[in-house]
Amino acid sequence: MYFPFKLFSPVSFFLLFSIGIFTGCTTSQQVNDTANLNSGNSISSESSLSEGLFSVYQTEEQLFYEIPDSLLGRDMIIMSRIAKTAQGLGWGGDRLAPQQVVRWEKKNGRILLRGVSYDNSSSQDKPIYQAVQNSNFPTVIAAFDILESTDDRSRINVTDLYLGDTKIFGLQNRHRAEYRVSRLDRNRSFFEFSKSFPTNIEIRTVLTYEAAEPPSQERTGSISLEVNHSMILLPKEPMRPRLYDERVAMINVSQTDYGDDAQFSKVKRYVTRFRLEPKDPEAYKRGELVEPVKPIVFYIDPATPEKWRPYFIEGVNQWKEAFEAAGFKNAIRAEMAPEDDPEFSMLDARYSVIRYVANPIHSANAGPDVVDPRSGETIRAHMNMYHNIMKRIHWLSLSQTGPRNPAVQKLTVSTEEMGNYLQYVVSHEMAHALGYPHNQRANTAYSIEDLRSPEFTNTYGNSASVVGRTRYNYVAQPEDGDVRVHRSVGEYDVWAIKWAYTAFPEASSAEEEKEILDEWVLENADDPARQFGYGNDDFDPTQITESIGDDWVRASELGMKNLHRIVPNLVDWMGVEGENYDEVMMRYMQMYMQWGRLTERVIAAIGGYIEELKTYGQPGVVYTEISREEQKRSMDFLSEHLFETPEWLIDKDLLRRFEHVGVVERIRWFQTSGLNALLSPHRLERLVEQHAVLGEEAYGPAEMLDDLRNSIWKELNNNSEIDTYRRNLQNAWLDQVAYLLLEAKAEARNPPGDYRPEYGNEELRTDFHIQQSDLRALLFEQLDILKNDIESTLRTSNERYNKAHLNFVLHRVDQILAEIS
Repeated sequence: MYFPFKLFSPVSFFLLFSIGIFTGCTTSQQVNDTANLNSGNSISSESSLSEGLFSVYQTEEQLFYEIPDSLLGRDMIIMSRIAKTAQGLGWGGDRLAPQQVVRWEKKNGRILLRGVSYDNSSSQDKPIYQAVQNSNFPTVIAAFDILESTDDRSRINVTDLYLGDTKIFGLQNRHRAEYRVSRLDRNRSFFEFSKSFPTNIEIRTVLTYEAAEPPSQERTGSISLEVNHSMILLPKEPMRPRLYDERVAMINVSQTDYGDDAQFSKVKRYVTRFRLEPKDPEAYKRGELVEPVKPIVFYIDPATPEKWRPYFIEGVNQWKEAFEAAGFKNAIRAEMAPEDDPEFSMLDARYSVIRYVANPIHSANAGPDVVDPRSGETIRAHMNMYHNIMKRIHWLSLSQTGPRNPAVQKLTVSTEEMGNYLQYVVSHEMAHALGYPHNQRANTAYSIEDLRSPEFTNTYGNSASVVGRTRYNYVAQPEDGDVRVHRSVGEYDVWAIKWAYTAFPEASSAEEEKEILDEWVLENADDPARQFGYGNDDFDPTQITESIGDDWVRASELGMKNLHRIVPNLVDWMGVEGENYDEVMMRYMQMYMQWGRLTERVIAAIGGYIEELKTYGQPGVVYTEISREEQKRSMDFLSEHLFETPEWLIDKDLLRRFEHVGVVERIRWFQTSGLNALLSPHRLERLVEQHAVLGEEAYGPAEMLDDLRNSIWKELNNNSEIDTYRRNLQNAWLDQVAYLLLEAKAEARNPPGDYRPEYGNEELRTDFHIQQSDLRALLFEQLDILKNDIESTLRTSNERYNKAHLNFVLHRVDQILAEIS
C-alpha cells in the first residue's frame, strides 16, 4: 500500500480494524459483588468483567479501569480507528489521530493519564539529558478520582474519557471544522464492548456528533461513527534500535538527539522491525542457523475462504529463506487462527493478523500497526485482504500479460491461477508488515533480454523485489515461451532482510552495528538488484510505478505491443452468454490505464535524471542527467505512442456494445494529461538547468520544444488532414503554452538555500520562476513559428474542419502574442 516516502512514520501506514466484531475473547464474567460507590460510579452485579492488562468493568453506561500499581509509569500506546462510519467520513480502519504514548500515574490521591513524547532524546549519562526531559514534559490528558483502592491497585471511572468529548479519542479539529460539528451528543453515544488482554485493552464505542454539514445523510444533521480504541503496553526494556539508512530504506521513526557529539541536534531515525533474538547466541556467533526466541507468526482470519488459505500461508512462508540470510531458521510462519480456542482473539495485541475483509475496495494493505517510538520495534503488524482485490488482479494481469497467458483470457480464472496471484499479494504486503516501503528501483534491476528469458525469470522473477510496484512482466511476448508470470520474494528482499534483521551480539550499540552495516552496503553498492529507490518523483524513469526493465523505451514499446493484441479480443475473452457488457467495458478501460502507465515512465526521461542513493565516501554523484540521445529517443516514443491517434483503442464494434459516446473525450484526457506533464514548469526547469550546466551536450529546452511542436503539429508540414483527436491535442498544446506564458507564476516558499528541516524548510530551492527564465522567450518563439506555419497552410487548405480549426488557432495565437506585448 505504500505509502510520499522520504520520511516514514509508522502511524501513516495502513489499517487494522476495518470490520466489525472480533473472534474469540478473554475471560469475561459477571461481577458477583457490588461496590457501594458514589452515584454513577457503582459497579453492579450486572457489570461485566474482562481481566487482562487492567481489570475492565462495564455496565450499559459506565466503564471502569482497575489499574495495578505495577503498571503505573509504564509506557503504553493509545490509538483510535474508525471501525464503521457513514459514507464520506473515511472508511473502516482509518485512524482518527496519530498514535500517542501515554503513562498512568498516581498523584495527590488521583490517577493521571499523561501524554509522553519521544520526539527529543539524549543518553541519560549526558549532562543535557535534564534539558531534554524539561522539553518533553508530559501533558496531563485527564485526571480521575480514585473510587476504590487496595495495596496494589486503584479503580477509576473512565467513561468520560471515551464518551465525553475528548478530542484525543474522537473527531479531530479538521473534521469538526469541515462538517461544522457543534458538539458530541452523549445521549446518542454508547459502548459496544470492552475487552482486556494480557498486553492491551480494546474499547469499542459509537459516537454521535451534531453537525451542520455532515458528509452524508444531510437531513439527520448528525455524524455517527463506531470507533475502536486500543491501548497497548510497550516493552519494559526497549529493543536496541537499528539506525536508518536510505540506501536500504525502511519504514522508520525519528527522534531529535541532543546528546550526540555533534555541535548541533541531529535527527536519528530507527527502522521499524520485529524483535528477533537468537535462542542460542553462541551457535549464532559461529554462523549456524538458529531459531529466534520469539518467531514472527501471522494468524489468518477464519473468515478467509478455504480455497485461498494455502496461498495466504505460502505468501508468508516464502519469506523463511530470506530470514536465513539473517542467520535465523523458522523465523516466520503463518497459521490459521484457532476457532475453538476461547482464549484467542484477533484483537489481542500479542498476535499479528491477516484479515479477510468483505469490502468492495480493490486493494490490500499492511504495515507495522503498533510501533515502539523509543526503538522502532514492531509490537504488532497486520494485513487487510479485501475481497475485491481479485478483480484488480485480473485487470492488471490481463492488460500486462494477456496475450501470452491463456489463463487470464477469460472472465473467471482457475483457483490455482488466482491463488498464485493472491500469494504474490500476500508476500508483497508482508514486506510492508516487516518494515519495507515500495522499492521502485528493484523493478528495473534486470535487462529486457533477461525479462524475456524463461530460464532467467523462472530463477529470479521479473523484479529484484516483491515489494516493487510493478505487478507483472509486460515486457515478455507470446513468442518468448514459458516466461514466468507470478512474482515472489526477490534478491533485494533477501538482502534487505539480512541488513535489517541480522543480530550482532558482539556489538554494544546501534552505532557499532552501523559501522558493520555500512560496510555491507558499500560491498553491494554497484549491484542493481541491491539498490533502493523511493519512486516518488517524476524525473527518474527507473523509479516510476509500473516500470520494469533497464530500458524504459524498449520496455514500453513491448508493453504497447501487448495492449494492441488485447483490445481486438476483449469481447471473445470477457463476454459471457446472457450477460451485459459491463465486464468487457471494465477491462477495456484498463487498457487506457496501462497505456497511461507506459507513457508516464517515458515522460519521466525528458529533463530526467537517474538517482542513485549514496553517502559521503562513495564514488560518483547521486543525480546523473539522462543523455541527450536517450531523451530524444524517449521523445520519439511519445510522438508515436502518445500523440499519434491511438487507432487500436477506437474499435467501433467494441465501443458501441457498452457506450454511445465517450471515446473522443477519453483519448483527449489521456493525451492532454501526458502533454501537460511534459510541459510542466518543473520539467522545463530541469531542461533549462541541464542546458545551462552541460551546454550543447544537453537536450536543451529549445530542442525539446521544437521536437514537441513538430510532433503535435506535424500535419502542417504536408497540409494533411487533422483528425478530431489531433485537433483536440493541438488545442491542448496551445492552452498549456498560453498558461506557461501568461499565468504560471513562482510562489517561493523559502529563500534559495534556506535548508533548515528543524524549522520545516526542507526544500533546497524555491519554486521555478518561469517568467524570468529563458522559457518565456522560447515559448514566444514557438508561437511565432506556429503562426507562420498555419498562415502558409491556410493558403492551400480547403477541408472545412481543418480550415475552421486552423483559423481559430491563428486567432488565439494572435491574442496570446498581443497580450504578451
